[in-house]
Amino acid sequence: MNCWVMAFVGEHAKSNYDVARRTNTFCVSSSRTPIRRARAGDRVLLYLAGEGFAAEARISSSASSPDGVPRWYSKKTPLWRISIEDVRFFEEPVLYRFPGDGNHPALGFHRYSLTSGFLAIPEDGFEDVLGWSRAGSSSELAEDSPAPEVVANEALSVPPRPSVRSRRSPDSVPSITVDPEREREKRMAGQHALHEGRKRVAMWTVAEMGASLLNLKGVRRYARSRVRAAETTWVSGGRAEERVGEELEKLLPHGFYIFHDVPLRGLGNVDHVVLGPNGFFSVETKSHSGHVTARGGRLARNGRPFEKDFVKQAWSGCYRLREILDAEVAPLLLFTDAFVEGRMAVRGVRVLPLKWTVGEILAPSIRHETGAVKMAVSKLSSNTGCHPSAAPRLA
Repeated sequence: MNCWVMAFVGEHAKSNYDVARRTNTFCVSSSRTPIRRARAGDRVLLYLAGEGFAAEARISSSASSPDGVPRWYSKKTPLWRISIEDVRFFEEPVLYRFPGDGNHPALGFHRYSLTSGFLAIPEDGFEDVLGWSRAGSSSELAEDSPAPEVVANEALSVPPRPSVRSRRSPDSVPSITVDPEREREKRMAGQHALHEGRKRVAMWTVAEMGASLLNLKGVRRYARSRVRAAETTWVSGGRAEERVGEELEKLLPHGFYIFHDVPLRGLGNVDHVVLGPNGFFSVETKSHSGHVTARGGRLARNGRPFEKDFVKQAWSGCYRLREILDAEVAPLLLFTDAFVEGRMAVRGVRVLPLKWTVGEILAPSIRHETGAVKMAVSKLSSNTGCHPSAAPRLA
């Protein structure tokens, strides 16, 4: 049996929470949220932003597509609908404030989707959330208020929340230094490329329309070429990163944390960063087609060298990540639509087709302890302002 946290946050948190209480239904609009793996009988905690954990319940049916859009649902069309039962409300909410914006890499909180003002967050053994059996040193609880004794119905007996001073942090959970001036965020695969590409397509489309109205044929042809270039370079690249992101999610059962579109000062973005027990990896994604080979330490497509040095680009991001993590990071270069001739290593960078990615990451014999992996997640999150886009469940 799995345990889940259904957290209501944002501008409409209270109204969405009241709707869930009234209808015994929880809806999400993202196809990426892992709540779709919820099954009947799984246990659930309901978290209301600003108040704390307010109730517990059980899932009465597996996640399924709703028959229609509920009348009360004014946001995006829900893709998943989950029914709950046996809802038991605590006499007083259990105080807990998610550090930062609701993500905590060391304790296992990760924002998967922010839709309609609430989150869906999976959690194995959610007693850890309340601090009953384990708590991280970065957990933030109200020290100036007495710990309320939480009691639901007679059928449910919940231990009181221990004071902050009585809690002990396990050695495997590191302390996290949070930069208060930087708002952390969870970035989706291809986020920057798609945003930039759509912006450029829109800008040059407007320019093309203006040139048509003014009968400027030369300007119109140029604007149209820029639209096609933006679609080819940025939009297709962003979609390729999305495909890689979906492939990397297969690593979650093996204990890997996955970052997407990680910004590095002075270097732009690294498409993906994978941190796990089998090693740390930086991943660059390319959407080029054709036959990719290596000659003289350079990559070529259909026998002709690429205009850009992708190997140098992969190493640039990798070196910066090594400085941040103070650990060995292996660079990977993935081609989503090209035929890659064999398992190539070009100047130390492994060049792979998309379908070999998971196997290549799981192959290394190196093993990192759980504490070392979480420390690396903490360092990268603090330095870049990003949280993992996907993460394993706590054991």
